[in-house]
Amino acid sequence: MNVDRLRPKTVLSGDRATRTPEIGREAVLDAILADLRPGAKHDLSLARYRELAPGYDGTCSRIEGIRAAAIESLGLRGGEHVADIACGTGATLVSLARAVGPAGRVTGIELSPDMAELARARVAMAGVAAQARIIVGPVENLGETETFDAFFLCYTHDVLQSSAAIAAMSAAAKPGARIVVVGARFLPWWWGFGLNLFTAYRARNYLTTYRGLGQPWRTLTRYAPDFHVMGTDHFRTSYLGVGTFEKRIPVQSSGRHA
Repeated sequence: MNVDRLRPKTVLSGDRATRTPEIGREAVLDAILADLRPGAKHDLSLARYRELAPGYDGTCSRIEGIRAAAIESLGLRGGEHVADIACGTGATLVSLARAVGPAGRVTGIELSPDMAELARARVAMAGVAAQARIIVGPVENLGETETFDAFFLCYTHDVLQSSAAIAAMSAAAKPGARIVVVGARFLPWWWGFGLNLFTAYRARNYLTTYRGLGQPWRTLTRYAPDFHVMGTDHFRTSYLGVGTFEKRIPVQSSGRHA
């Protein structure tokens, strides 16, 4: 994959700033945002996406490039079983189904029944309903009845902030299962203040917690120690990261946070 095309075309002036940041400023701002929405809430998410579902696809055009790059970086092969976590209206289900071929399978997990209904209609229209099924419910209830070769997460911040959800994915992962995550993040506050405020405003209806936006993948690295960011977009406020589930028992974070 050509990572260069994911990088911003203009250099932000803050990249080369040399002044010392104000002590405690980043921690204070993170704490304020975490206080506003201290944890992911399923009931709030259900209510939000009930309203968002009808026009949701029209709001996603700006992420089409990084989303396509994420699918490519997953390196799917024919016959594999891939999980599309928080699959929404199924925007990536068809591409994933075609990547694994007729012998493969795609399972979409979606909390919102309204979004899942649109996803089912999409896969049926594309002629891949036999390969793609959709489970309605929280990722935390994924269970171990099936195992997956790969996991795809696209702008699923609430899921990444749920230790139970990540543990459920790890439990359902085959040894060495790949995981690709694309989503929004906060930049260092001392130079990314304006962009972070825009990110917080832009994402306000699509997540129920701002906690962890500085490093959304932090909890995931306990289960996929090699997870790392390989590309960015939207002036670095969006990231694409890859890794593998190496163990079903969580390991200590390696401290590697790109």
